[in-house]
Parts: sequence; C-alpha cells; structure tokens
Amino acid sequence: MILNVVKNGLNNSEIARHVKNVFDRAEVNIKKDYTVSVDIQVTDENGLYSLEALKELEYHFRDYDIRIW
Repeated sequence: MILNVVKNGLNNSEIARHVKNVFDRAEVNIKKDYTVSVDIQVTDENGLYSLEALKELEYHFRDYDIRIW
C-alpha cells in the first residue's frame, strides 16, 4: 500500500514514524519525496490492512490530506 501524506510542516521521518506506530507489524519506507507531500510505502507480509488502522492513521493526520493507493 502506498500512502501519500501532505507534509504540512512535518518532515518525512516524522510522518514515517507515525505510520509505523499505526502499522507496527509492517515495513514502512519513504518511497518518494515531493515538495508538499511524501509517498510512504507500507508492506505487510499478508498484504491486508484493517480499516481500524486507517481510522487511527486519520486521527494522527486529521489536519492533513492522505491518499491511499
């Protein structure tokens, strides 16, 4: 899964740390850095992600835009 998160004042490593806290069993890597956003790649061994985790991620980034693909 690729998350595109608007930086909104955070640096890439802070965003990746928040994502890792939510998806604690997954591998989290910064895939691509844009001027205003960053792509974070989330890889889990079974490839499934819970909607609960996405809701929790939304809580951490409630003032940010997050796109998932």
